[in-house]
Amino acid sequence: MRGHPNVTEFPLLMTQEVCKVYKMGDSEVHALRDASMMVRPGEFLAVMGTSGSGKSTLLQILGCLDRPSAGKVFLEGQDVASMSDQELAKIRNRKLGFVFQAFNLMPQETAANNVEVPLQYAGINRKERRRMSVAALMAVGLSDRVDHRPAELSGGQRQRVAIARAIVNKPLVILADEPTGALDSKSGVEVMAILQQLNGQGRTIVMVTHDYNIAQYAHRVIKLSDGSIIADEVIENQKQARPDVVEVAAAKEKPHPRREVVRVQPADSFEPVPIEMPRKRIEEEPTICPRCSSENRPRSRHCRQCGFLLNQTDLGRDNVRARLVGDQVRCDACGVRNRPVAKFCGGCGSSMDRSYSGL
Repeated sequence: MRGHPNVTEFPLLMTQEVCKVYKMGDSEVHALRDASMMVRPGEFLAVMGTSGSGKSTLLQILGCLDRPSAGKVFLEGQDVASMSDQELAKIRNRKLGFVFQAFNLMPQETAANNVEVPLQYAGINRKERRRMSVAALMAVGLSDRVDHRPAELSGGQRQRVAIARAIVNKPLVILADEPTGALDSKSGVEVMAILQQLNGQGRTIVMVTHDYNIAQYAHRVIKLSDGSIIADEVIENQKQARPDVVEVAAAKEKPHPRREVVRVQPADSFEPVPIEMPRKRIEEEPTICPRCSSENRPRSRHCRQCGFLLNQTDLGRDNVRARLVGDQVRCDACGVRNRPVAKFCGGCGSSMDRSYSGL
């Protein structure tokens, strides 16, 4: 992991006396008050504060998603606060990557298609978009989830898709707003390990968090209170996430000892104590996936390689084979044959998803 960047290096991001005021009727709410800070190239910065302290507002201004009411914001020496909306859109697409707490993924699209969104706005052709999105998913350990939709992924996997979307354009800065806020502790550590790995490769990261333990994975911590920066601390002993991930994985793979059931005999009994051993599971043949031909545990519901539904009827299996070779599939309601890409039956209008799956 990289150490703290050189303090003499020219700042990549910088704010000078930034103020943000929201008008609520006749009253004014000061979200930021004279906030001045800087982020150097290759730095991992954490912004901490309680709810309503202004940390998310500061991140939105750094990410060119909002304009300050007063003050200046510099990105590579350019004052972005005075740029037009069109210029800011280009900067967001080419120089900034965003990771949100709620993932902000399109539920109807696959992981690869979600990662491709910034590339579409950049005007990159379809074939190159696919190559770059798959490479980004491989970088965050999701090479086997390229064609899975968000509903088929865990919370940690969804956040890794969001990180892949943020890095696919190779931005100058990654801005993460509570990236572990919606995750359990194990998934949160895995996400921090990925962010530290990206930082070790030279990525500059600014992360907003309210968790002190998460902030310890950064190089430096800025604390906000009532819109003002009250502290700027350097983390002397930066916490490393990778050993924690390895420890959790090792504990998960450790086999559990077999337990024996012992019956306690009465004190006045001279009969031998019977010991009941756990029954040995009857050996069953593995289930073969009809899509990818991989072996799965007996009675598995989904394939562990491609996620395909395994407990199907004969009609479902026939239709799956037909889809793989581009042949016609049969509706389970009326028996009419349809194209393999049809969503609804041409004979009775029923959904073809049941015919594809055999359910």
